[in-house]
Amino acid sequence: MNIKEMRKDKGLTQKQLAEQIGVNIRWVQKLEAGDTKLENITFLNAIKLIRALTPYDDEKQLAREMYIILKRTLQEND
Repeated sequence: MNIKEMRKDKGLTQKQLAEQIGVNIRWVQKLEAGDTKLENITFLNAIKLIRALTPYDDEKQLAREMYIILKRTLQEND
């Protein structure tokens, strides 16, 4: 599942996701289009993105989700 699918699955618009992360909507558009690669975003934005797109109950679950999402995304971009 890619970022766009995850966003839609959560019922978020690009604008809502951008607001949750604290970035410009254009950043989200570029990320979804593949113009911005996940490996090139800041760690803080990566965590905010994961928190916005995945449910989590505790920090360990967040860490697991972050690892899984980043691993899948990096594999998709290879």
